[in-house]
Amino acid sequence: MQFTHLDDKDLLFYSRHILLPNIGIEGQQKLNLAEVTIFGLGGLGNLLSIYIASSGIKKINLVDFDVVEETNLQRQITFTSKDFGTLKVDVIEKFLKEKYPDIIIKKYPKKITKCIQVESIIENSDIVLDGTDNFVVRKIINKACLIKNKKLIIGAVEGYSGQLMTVIPDKSACYECVYENLIDNNSCSDTGVLAPLVGMISSMMAIECINIITGNKSSYENKLLIINGLNVSVDIMSTKRNKACETSCIKIK
Repeated sequence: MQFTHLDDKDLLFYSRHILLPNIGIEGQQKLNLAEVTIFGLGGLGNLLSIYIASSGIKKINLVDFDVVEETNLQRQITFTSKDFGTLKVDVIEKFLKEKYPDIIIKKYPKKITKCIQVESIIENSDIVLDGTDNFVVRKIINKACLIKNKKLIIGAVEGYSGQLMTVIPDKSACYECVYENLIDNNSCSDTGVLAPLVGMISSMMAIECINIITGNKSSYENKLLIINGLNVSVDIMSTKRNKACETSCIKIK
């Protein structure tokens, strides 16, 4: 890998990262060269976009067809009442570019219905982050990442429950393996969502993304992390690849 030069301004800006022994200058350069795609700019994706940009990742693809609504403001902190009716991808692009002028953002204000859409978007991505709230869409993203051999980090929050898992193609259980027969019956508008829990899961997704890009081991490969926000308990379940997986993830190369 050919590393980008970090000038004095960069060294100062990223100094707290560079001081970390598992990141250092080389790890920061890897972050600066990386490309990440974020699907869903709701509670998780909203915060994720900030953490990913602030980490030094210069190329970010934002995927969301939705517009800002009043109910979003309670947990989607980049939005204000002035943004009502505006595409989320446009608002977040403006927010990030004002803070990080050299960032390169590609926007995809489209509804994901087919695997081929995702394959095209993630073609050059190092990591894919799924913050969507729809099981069908998650399965489409999961399959596309397996086909394109892309590492995928999936987060979800519903009610008092937060979940996180990482899919490493050809190594770990995929989303379909873990949620084989799951049916999408509810959304946060039906069940509610604990706002600070959204912050917890998005932060952990960002940490996982940074660790993988900088060459550190995934924390959630073949694991499903479940956080109960009501009693602040954490459970980690071991997962394994399912030979009967509908995406045939064991056969996809």
